[in-house]
Amino acid sequence: MVEKLAKNLKVPVTCKIRILPKEEDTMKLVRTIVDAGCSLLTVHGRTKEQNKQKVGKCDWEMIKKIKNSVNIPVFANGGIWNYEDAIKCLEYTGVDGVMSSESLLENPALFSGKVENLDQIALEYLDIATQCKTDPVFVRPHLFKFLFTGLQVKLILTKIFLAKNFQNRNIPI
Repeated sequence: MVEKLAKNLKVPVTCKIRILPKEEDTMKLVRTIVDAGCSLLTVHGRTKEQNKQKVGKCDWEMIKKIKNSVNIPVFANGGIWNYEDAIKCLEYTGVDGVMSSESLLENPALFSGKVENLDQIALEYLDIATQCKTDPVFVRPHLFKFLFTGLQVKLILTKIFLAKNFQNRNIPI
């Protein structure tokens, strides 16, 4: 498929893979994709089995080996939870860029290196969604991602506040 696209399109063909359980199988896959005409390769440093509830440590070492074995740009994916992680990954692996998914959904300003007010980002998102007449079914999950961490902190603080205030009154929470 990559070869057919690379030969018949006027735009570069990019690919994204997950590493395979065996290093030699991963390297063979990478060589096949690059030889077929891939112009940029994104490598997720976890296997397909390391997904959702079974997320394991991201293998930046494997990504580094891949980067050092090819002559095309390589992006790393996985294990990027904050701006500092992005910088560490770039420095350790030597890749040309990093990608993030869950963390970027929670904090769209992740790559800015700044700590942004996620409540403000949520409001800006709502403004854009309203202007674009976005169906609420698509808006809700994004708002949840933006606000989840802040809501958890507020919930914990509320529980602490209630516990301290009601403890003196012998009221169970």
